[in-house]
Amino acid sequence: MLRTQLRRIALPTPNRLSGAGLSKRTLVYIPGEGLPPVPILRPTLWAFAATATIFLGCAAYDVRRDVQNAKRKGLFRDGSVASYEDLEDAKHRGHVVHSLFRNPPPPPPPKWHLPGRIGEMLAGHTDAEKLILGFSALNISLLGASSLVPGAFIQYLAHTPCFSPNYTHLTSMFGHTGPLHAGINTLALLQMGPEVARTSVFEGNGSHFAAFYLSTGIFSSLGSHLGTVLPTRIYKFNRLVPGLGASGVLYGMLGAWATQYPDARLGIMFIPGSYTVENFMTALVLFEVYGLFIGFPYIHLAHAAHLSGLAVGAAYVYFDGKNRLWRPTRKLAFGGMKLVKMV
Repeated sequence: MLRTQLRRIALPTPNRLSGAGLSKRTLVYIPGEGLPPVPILRPTLWAFAATATIFLGCAAYDVRRDVQNAKRKGLFRDGSVASYEDLEDAKHRGHVVHSLFRNPPPPPPPKWHLPGRIGEMLAGHTDAEKLILGFSALNISLLGASSLVPGAFIQYLAHTPCFSPNYTHLTSMFGHTGPLHAGINTLALLQMGPEVARTSVFEGNGSHFAAFYLSTGIFSSLGSHLGTVLPTRIYKFNRLVPGLGASGVLYGMLGAWATQYPDARLGIMFIPGSYTVENFMTALVLFEVYGLFIGFPYIHLAHAAHLSGLAVGAAYVYFDGKNRLWRPTRKLAFGGMKLVKMV
C-alpha cells in the first residue's frame, strides 16, 4: 500500500562538512529501482562509542560528587582519597558520620525566590526522580520550540536512516511529532520512571539512571535504523521516514522492570484490568514482531525501536549491568581522575 504512494521522493541530505544543515544534493527514490542504502557500520560503531562515553562521563560525575560529599562530611581528614575501595567504604558509612557532624541548615530563601522555591519542591525527590522531571520538561520544551519555529529543529532531532547524521540517534529521543505523542510518552515516563529508578538496580542514583536512559535511547534508535534493512513488508520504507520519540526508552524501562519483577501485575493506560508480567510481555513481543515483519493497517509504530529498547532493558538487568558495567566504569573513572589529580 505504501509502495504505491511513493512515486518520486527527493530528500535533502546532511551537509558533509558541517554535520548539520541541508545541502543542495538530493537523494532520489524511484519505484522499481530499489530503495536507497542504509549505512550500518558507522552508526553501529558510533552507538557503542557514544554509549561508552556517556557511561564514563556519568560515572566520573558520580565519583566526583561522592568524593566531594565525603570530604564535606570530614571522612577524609587529609583531603585525599587513597583508593576507590576507600571511597566506596566512605560512601556506605557516610550517613552515620553525617549525623554526628551535621551542619546547621541554611537560612530559608527570600519569598518568591524562584530557585529557592524549585529547590523546595524537589527536596523530597531522589536524584533519579529529579532527572526524570528534567527529561519530561525537556520533551515538552522542545515540542513548544518546534511549534513556534516549525522545521527549525527537525534536522537536529529526527533520525532518518538514509541520510541523518549519527548524533540524531541521541537527539531523536527528545523530539516528538505533536502534543499527543509528547503527552503520552511524558506521562508514561513520569509514571514508570520513578518505579524503575527506585529498584535495586539504580537505587535512586541519578547518574546511573541517566547513563541507562541515554544509552537505551541510542540503541533503540539504532535498532529502528537497522530494522529498515530487514526483509520486512512495510517497515523497510521507514528508511525514508524521520523517527522521533522516547518510546524505545520507555520500552527499555519496561524491560528492566519486568525482568526484576516477573511475578508482578501491571495495567495499561486506557485498557481496563491488570495482567501478569509474563503474559503481558509475551503478547507485547508478539505484537511488535508482527508489526515489524507484516505490519498493521493504519498503524505506524517504531516496532524495531520498541523491540530493541525492550531487549536492552531486559539484558541490562538479566546480565547484572549494575555490577558488571556501572561499578567497573565508576572504578575506571576514579582511576583516570586520580591520575590527573581531580580527586
